[in-house]
Amino acid sequence: MIETLNDCEIFLIAKFRSHSLFNQIDTIAWQDLLAILIQRRFLSLSIVNLYEFTIDALTDEPIKRTVRGILNEEFPRNTKGVPLPSHRELLFQDLLNLGATSEMILTTLETPTTKKVGNESYQRMVSCLGEKHCQVGLIAFLRFWAEVLVSVEYSCLWQRISECLSNGQSPHKIRSEFYYFHMIHDSRNSDIGQESILGGLTHSQELAIHLKRLISSEDALVYCLNLQENAYQLKCQFYDQFVNDLSG
Repeated sequence: MIETLNDCEIFLIAKFRSHSLFNQIDTIAWQDLLAILIQRRFLSLSIVNLYEFTIDALTDEPIKRTVRGILNEEFPRNTKGVPLPSHRELLFQDLLNLGATSEMILTTLETPTTKKVGNESYQRMVSCLGEKHCQVGLIAFLRFWAEVLVSVEYSCLWQRISECLSNGQSPHKIRSEFYYFHMIHDSRNSDIGQESILGGLTHSQELAIHLKRLISSEDALVYCLNLQENAYQLKCQFYDQFVNDLSG
């Protein structure tokens, strides 16, 4: 069963990477790219709500601890417990370093499509409540929507973002504290069931361990496959709006 899930993930990731917006990323005007990233910020801000919802909806304590740990990374602290800039703040700073202004970021409204994608993503998780495979469904959707595909998005967008920001290895560019971090730490670094703690686990891998444990029947597998397809379709809807705008 896990092999089927892995094959489905690889297929959906390949399809997502071939989205027409990512295929033309090199030709997008810089101001249009900033507009896309500012809209994408709204989905980033919604991730905290999805994680909080999942924690409240979970009854499986081991998964709840993992989800809580990932959420807490959004609000890091130093070794003395002093709060450091949140991921939301780091995203804001990366956008400023890419050339956006505070006014652009703070006054831009969600497009109807962005709002629809955010709302439908939340509702997709709500729909898991009361279902037979609710627990594994919540993790399947959260992992694919908020971790696996996020890493794919940022790896595709990094092709342009890296024109201004670096992974920390360039003395001539400002280090990206948000996009590069999430591209690496959210990624699907291995097939489900092949996770290794050597070198540390990504968020996708941490959640995948529970996914494998909870998928114990064909029904549970099909339920998770449908949720991953839903996550993929929602992310495509978000980027489709910009393809239409650019072609128009």
